[in-house]
Amino acid sequence: MQVFHGTILTCDANNSVANYLVEREGRIAYIGKTLPTQYEVVPPIELGNNVLIPAFADTHMHYSGFSVLHRMFPINDTDSNAKILEQLKEYAENTRENIIVGFGATEYAVLEGHLILKEQMDAACPDKPAFIIKHDAHSGVANSIFLDAIKSKVSNLRGYNFETGELTQEAFMAACEFITHGMSTKKVIDSMVVTSDFLASKGVGLICSASGMGFVRDYDFDMERSVAKGLDNGMQVKVAYQCSNVDKIAKKDMTRVVFGNLDGTFTNKDASLNDDYTTESNKGVSYYTDAEVQKFCINANRAGYQIALHAVGDAAFEQAVNAISMALEDYPRYDHRHIIIHGCLPTEKALKVCQKYHIMISVQPSLLSHIDGAYEFFEGLLSAERVKNINPLKKINDMGILVCFNSDAPASDPDPIRWIHDACNNKNPEQSVSVYEALRMATYNGAYSCFDEKERGTLEMGKSCDLAVLDKNPYEIPVTELNTINVAELYLKGKPYKRSRTGSMATMLRGMFPQ
Repeated sequence: MQVFHGTILTCDANNSVANYLVEREGRIAYIGKTLPTQYEVVPPIELGNNVLIPAFADTHMHYSGFSVLHRMFPINDTDSNAKILEQLKEYAENTRENIIVGFGATEYAVLEGHLILKEQMDAACPDKPAFIIKHDAHSGVANSIFLDAIKSKVSNLRGYNFETGELTQEAFMAACEFITHGMSTKKVIDSMVVTSDFLASKGVGLICSASGMGFVRDYDFDMERSVAKGLDNGMQVKVAYQCSNVDKIAKKDMTRVVFGNLDGTFTNKDASLNDDYTTESNKGVSYYTDAEVQKFCINANRAGYQIALHAVGDAAFEQAVNAISMALEDYPRYDHRHIIIHGCLPTEKALKVCQKYHIMISVQPSLLSHIDGAYEFFEGLLSAERVKNINPLKKINDMGILVCFNSDAPASDPDPIRWIHDACNNKNPEQSVSVYEALRMATYNGAYSCFDEKERGTLEMGKSCDLAVLDKNPYEIPVTELNTINVAELYLKGKPYKRSRTGSMATMLRGMFPQ
């Protein structure tokens, strides 16, 4: 049994602030302003200037993909192609790896304004296959040796450009499968266990991972489910299957399903838009027809699944909400919790559909700020007026549409403190939300989107004692300084977070064969 004394932000519906929290057997036995006499014999843990809040939730990431890329050759802190090539050359000369994979390159973070091309990579790394994955984790650039190795797999796929070495869309996913196919299972699982530690350092206790892409035979889905069940430190990993085949989904025994991406990303200019990008006569790419998306949603909704649709551009957002609303007209469900992932550029009419049918939206609140220069780059692609309409959090929230947060890792690192800061300091100030609203989006709303709100998401009696300890009270500092808050500690099921006590393979086996 533990007693915490200090400032405790419950994040409940009434925005209650408590002074005492009692943990017993991993659950909250009491929370309130005063301490009942039966608990006075327990020496309290004094919080001092720290505050307790519920552990954070990341409602959409790619756990295995993030875990693998997070431990690869990092190039996200370089400001020129010359430095990237220099680092690539040095890394290739000193590593024992057979394939060089770098991660984090950004065209708007380098002085040249564009990324390196195949010929430059050939000169820097002539003897080994090399692939540089961009920060959005949806595209990359390869050298000639790498392209030759995968030519038979990608030459007829959309997004293959042999001249420049650029790979996007289906060609990029095939390249990822080529990379992961050569990795040992142990290495991937080791990476996933380490990633659990990274999430904990950010105060994250609950994630929902979309799996079934980038690995041969959807191997990532099975690994993630086993690791999720095998972790013994309280980290909650909900695994969703990213697949367009409802019959295939039925064999997996699960709740949430993620239909294949409806569109791409803004940076690759393949997010599906109603109007052209400003740089060219191009409205992006719709990967599926309206009929295909509607058929999936109708079948998945009838089967009782929670539907999650990846939609970045405004045209994709409209396609997504129209398909879900059609499915709910076909087969009404009260507590479906269908959700749009990203929904970066929602239109007014589509938001009204979300409002009517109770469709949730999981946003990336730091989309325009997690990398320096992102906002200006997006303005060049979409126009200043359209960029102002990215992530209109206040409008969405005021309409009663439930909003939760995600990192889309590896596209960006999970960082809930930054999410809260950016939600309260929206690039369009008129769309900023209050600190309390941002905290709810990062905690309760996230748990609710995973059907887990009765167990976690707020600090209330009977719930799992999942706590993040912050070194500052977000209500007592200027909103412009929210990003100065640090996560001091994470408690899961009442225990200070510790790395899984057994090895990675034992973790997976424990998940596969629970006792």
